[in-house]
Amino acid sequence: MVDGGPIDVLTGDWLAELTMYILHKTRQRSGGYARTFLRQLEDVLPTCIEKGITVVANAGGLNPEGLADAVRELARRQGVDVMVASVSGDDITARVPEMQAAGCPSPISIQENPPPDAPLVTANAYLGARPIADALGAGHRSWSPVG
Repeated sequence: MVDGGPIDVLTGDWLAELTMYILHKTRQRSGGYARTFLRQLEDVLPTCIEKGITVVANAGGLNPEGLADAVRELARRQGVDVMVASVSGDDITARVPEMQAAGCPSPISIQENPPPDAPLVTANAYLGARPIADALGAGHRSWSPVG
């Protein structure tokens, strides 16, 4: 897509419930974000910069700022200048007990057939498009990896 057609924004979806669990289990070596995003970005970063293509991805997982730092480092190694934004605030794990006390159902009980002793490892809320739009509107038009 980057080489073949006129595009303004390249988006990608790296996260799902299973991915969040995998990132939790591998946080020490993965950094808490989808490293496959970096491998794919490495191939197209200079072309995106050259063509003015904005990239928006939800590959930040459990560590959006960590991914933003990794994108900055990738750009430095490739000798290109990028502007990077990260969106966070979706991690509500610490608030789950408070939410349960207020009558919200347990995130574990929402799963299909959870094991009776299943621990809660992460709880994340969908923030919608507003934080991404705000980051882009603030001038972060080159790179916006989000969690």
